[in-house]
This record gives sequence, structure tokens and C-alpha cells, in this order.
Amino acid sequence: MKYVAGIDGSHAGWISVIRKIDKENYYKLVFAKKLSALFNNKLNLVLIDMPVGLDEEIGTGGRLVDKLARKKLIKRKSSIFNAPSRLTLKARNYQEANKTNKKHGLGISKQSWNLIPKIKELENLLQQGNRPLIYESHPEICFQEMNNNALSCSKKEKSGIEERRKILASNGFKLEFLDKYLQERNKNFKSDDFLDACAISWSALRVSKNININIPEKGIKDANGILMQMKI
Repeated sequence: MKYVAGIDGSHAGWISVIRKIDKENYYKLVFAKKLSALFNNKLNLVLIDMPVGLDEEIGTGGRLVDKLARKKLIKRKSSIFNAPSRLTLKARNYQEANKTNKKHGLGISKQSWNLIPKIKELENLLQQGNRPLIYESHPEICFQEMNNNALSCSKKEKSGIEERRKILASNGFKLEFLDKYLQERNKNFKSDDFLDACAISWSALRVSKNININIPEKGIKDANGILMQMKI
């Protein structure tokens, strides 16, 4: 295993922060409109802030991984939304998706519906044999773990951006790298997208060293054999 990445979605596509396992001060940011464009034969492992593995029947609180992740997160629990039923991926509009999801457990939020195109992109990649290892993660839990405590501010606030910048800097990220992308205006992603990808890449390095946290501890697989487990 040589290269790992933390990937987060943005309004215009996907942002990836790539790390080198034997050179921890190596950072590379890559943006792509399509998720598949971020994958190459040098990348061994990916952590992504997107549901990996979907249930068909949805119980109260969503998938087990969603419920346990919310329990783990001290603040901003609403940042962990319920993943949709796999059957919802065929819906043509929100009304149809909501009806399908309700039929198989509970309704779908507008936030979840807006992520359906990205979930489909990921689903297509998960079905491919020649790909890196792909696991789910969540930036708010990554930051909480780095900080050894809950964060004070929302990532949508200026104070929250600075709080996350300091946490990343205290966990091995060079300020030169962080400030380069925080200070420039980018039409493809926002500052919080960049910081989230950095946080997830921190966890990706932990996974490569087998020192990460698993939620749940013992993962379960969906009907397609995909592991439903967050790695932090």
C-alpha cells in the first residue's frame, strides 16, 4: 500500500486529498467532476464521506452504521443523515423517492435526495473489481477524534474553519498546504469541503496502519456484499 486518499463531495464534483504512506508530509489535492476520474492504479485505499453500502429496508434511525455514528458524535449529530434505501436509487424525482423510501421504512430527506447522483456514482465504482479499497468515513467524527473532544463551532462559520485549520495543523498538516487552498477562491469547492477531505485523509492513513476506529466494530454487509462500516 503506497497512496491513500480522503474524498469529499462538493457542489461541482469531488475533492480528494491524497497522502503517501511512507511520507506523511506529502499532500496532494485533486478535484474532478466525476468520482471515477480520481481513481488510478497508484491509489490503494480511499475513505469517502458518502454512504458505502445500502439497506433495502430502512428502520428508525437508518442503517446501523448511521445510528452508531450519531451516538459516537458528541455535537452536530444531524450532520449524519439517514442513507436512502437502495430501491430509491431508481426514483425519477423526490416525490417518487420519498414514496419508495417510506414503503421500505421511512421517508427520505431533501438532503439525502440531493445526494442520490453522487451515491449512484459511488455505487457504480463499488461494483467494479479493479479498484482501490473503498470505505465510508465522516469528517465531523474524524475532527472530533483528532481533537479528543467535540468541536466548538460549525464548519459553516469562519470560527469553525479556523478551529478545523488549527486541529489539522496540530495533527501533522503543514499550514502552508492548508492556507494555500483556504486563502484562494475556488469555484469548484468550498473551504469546508477541502478541510473535510483533509480530515478524512488523516483517517485513511490511520486505516493503512491499522490504528483506526471502526463503526460498528464488527462490520456488516449489504445485499450486494458491500461492507457498511465507517472507518475513523
